[in-house]
Amino acid sequence: MKSNSQIHTRYLTSSLGAKVDGISAMQAHPLDPSTTHERLIYAVVESSVRSERVPRFKRKLAFTAEETRHHYAIEALEKSGSFRPQPYIYTCVRCRWIFRVNDSRGSIVALDGLGRRLPEPENAKRIVTFHRGPCPAFPVFEYLVAEVDRESLLPRYLSRIVEVLRGLAHVGRLRNRRRRQETTTV
Repeated sequence: MKSNSQIHTRYLTSSLGAKVDGISAMQAHPLDPSTTHERLIYAVVESSVRSERVPRFKRKLAFTAEETRHHYAIEALEKSGSFRPQPYIYTCVRCRWIFRVNDSRGSIVALDGLGRRLPEPENAKRIVTFHRGPCPAFPVFEYLVAEVDRESLLPRYLSRIVEVLRGLAHVGRLRNRRRRQETTTV
């Protein structure tokens, strides 16, 4: 159990922005403005006083890959010839990035706001995000999730299985004894 001085110093450091037990207020509830710093700190300090083991945490993104994809408004352009592919302008409605698709079959070119081709390092960087994202309109929010200690669950499950097997073996022995007694008495 921790002394009050340790708890008090943790409370003070966390109110100054440091982490308490490996988790900060922004990481615990990044999108919840109603969570006050004091309520969260009290809960974390209280939980750290109760348990001796400190839980392990892993980082998890606030948005899934599906949610961070670009959402496009698509405009068909005029074809330059009958056997040429149909060119399109794809504009992401979130970040306003513009892509020109199918100038030649399967080509993708990133454009600036005036419709000009972007210089090469920026062009390649944007093209990589065209299909699966992430859209730059999404900030990268991460929060910590407590990992479940799976190792401690395994012995429990194994002991239950062993108990069931012992019970079945015991029932089998009782049946064999009854049969022996019945055959010897007859």
